Amino acid sequence: MADERDEIRSRIDIVELVGREVNIARQGKNWKGLCPFHQDRNPSFTVTPQTGRYKCWSCGEAGDIFDWVMKRQNVDFMEAMRILAKEAGVTLTPRGDATPPSVRQAQEDAMTEALAFFRSHLERNSNALEYCERRGLDRQTLMTWEMGYAPEGGSALAVHLKKKGFQLVECKNLFLVDEDAGGGYYDKFRGRLIFPIRDERGALVAFGGRLLGDGVPKYINSSDTPLYHKSRVLYGMNRARHVLGKEKRAVLVEGYLDVIACHRAGVETAVASLGTALSEEHAKLFKRWVEEVVVLYDSDNAGQKAADRAIGILSAEGLRVRVALMPPGEDPDTLLKNAGPAVVQQAVETGISPVDYKMQALLLKESPKEEAFWPKAVLILANATTEMELDRHIMHLAGMYPGMTDVNLTQKALRREVNKVRRAASQNVPPPTSSGMDFKAAKGRLDSAELVVFLAFLSHEYRTNGWLFARARDLFYTPLAISISDAVSTVFPMGAPQGEPALWLHRIEDEGLRQSLADLLLDLRANNLSEAYIADSVERLRMLQQKRKLAEIRKGGLDTAKRQEYLMRLREQKPDPHKKQQDDDNLFG
Repeated sequence: MADERDEIRSRIDIVELVGREVNIARQGKNWKGLCPFHQDRNPSFTVTPQTGRYKCWSCGEAGDIFDWVMKRQNVDFMEAMRILAKEAGVTLTPRGDATPPSVRQAQEDAMTEALAFFRSHLERNSNALEYCERRGLDRQTLMTWEMGYAPEGGSALAVHLKKKGFQLVECKNLFLVDEDAGGGYYDKFRGRLIFPIRDERGALVAFGGRLLGDGVPKYINSSDTPLYHKSRVLYGMNRARHVLGKEKRAVLVEGYLDVIACHRAGVETAVASLGTALSEEHAKLFKRWVEEVVVLYDSDNAGQKAADRAIGILSAEGLRVRVALMPPGEDPDTLLKNAGPAVVQQAVETGISPVDYKMQALLLKESPKEEAFWPKAVLILANATTEMELDRHIMHLAGMYPGMTDVNLTQKALRREVNKVRRAASQNVPPPTSSGMDFKAAKGRLDSAELVVFLAFLSHEYRTNGWLFARARDLFYTPLAISISDAVSTVFPMGAPQGEPALWLHRIEDEGLRQSLADLLLDLRANNLSEAYIADSVERLRMLQQKRKLAEIRKGGLDTAKRQEYLMRLREQKPDPHKKQQDDDNLFG
């Protein structure tokens, strides 16, 4: 895979790729324009062909061609790689358990045929159509969401698929049919309203089925198949994605009919997890598209428990979370039917913070007069995202503490308890890693002479001049320079890499060091390099090294005569700064 990535990088021009969406203009060796990731008024977005990377110096967004496609098209890495490989004319080698194209095409064809079967049977079944009408699902809605019906007969779909030439053993793997003890096949979905499930790209991957009347189980959903992983798919995402990219906010509901109801009410960002609780992978999918998620679950106990869990998972992924409170006994589907679309929209727009939501729930379940209430309240308050929110709740609760007459003392006591919880939690937080390094801060930790050496190493004119980067390693002394040098040497233990940085920079594993090295080329000194400038910088580093050694000797107790002898040797070693340095050994000997 690494070779394929390298081949793609060598064929894709990042300036041309970015330039399709951003108006960038050449500025020296780089290209600049307005950042597409935030409301940029002054050009702060830079594309550097030499490193094959882009960076916004305002919002911090940065990356290479793969990052660009992932962020701009909201896809994962493998999908970005497929997109770029197709453009570059690179054929990707199937790896691991990858399904051969012919087999996958047969699977997709079987799913498409099953959908056509279900849709045709909905039109023939009056009971199913009457049920849809009662639920407010008109013909346009049925068509938009491609809904169907699975007949009650035991093997109608199995017989149909076999006649169409599909292998039933493969259809079993797709959760369309199952096998009985005698080796015969029967339908997995029978007597149910069918909801086709498409992934975010619109590919048909699974089905869900609901009984028209009472019974158990009310819903049946496809299990994981070669085409479908339920922890990675959100129902309605294929229809919501075009709005999510603009609004940056999603609405999370519980089921198929809730999603459809929200979309009918004008809330086109609604999606649902399918037959499973919200997963971390779902949260990561949200993170690719939005910044905020409004949780719109039922108001019953099961809905509240699910909302609590969703809040934790979404917040852990760095998403802002709001909770929309439904009237008792209502869900989006019934609310639309009973109160109309405006009320559904209002519920979404008036969502409250997780702290507000949890505090309201606690006050409904337990009384502040009971001692058990307060430890739970403190735990909730410790999760307040702003001091204003915390202050508001403390002021509200202070007057409720039993037996306390001084409200100010109560407020101070509550804040102390909250701080205790926060301190205890902070002790379990791992320290930040170097990958989070901001070059603006890290840049100050590079000596100017080290910077020049790195620039020569990166610049085409001097990179091919014959000197080896590895021979300068012992001269670096700042932590950042040593870290970058070690990272490069780890990737290229036999010496300096060949070719433009765009072709090898990605092989440095630490993203922070990779970005720091790429950012060096944006320094103005990159435009003023010369043989003499590089030689002077190397000599400065050598002198600094000698001074450090002298300081170490002094600590060890060097007498005056030896110290004078050492200083004289340093002066004798200092070359004429105007002498042209062409021999590699004169630079790094």
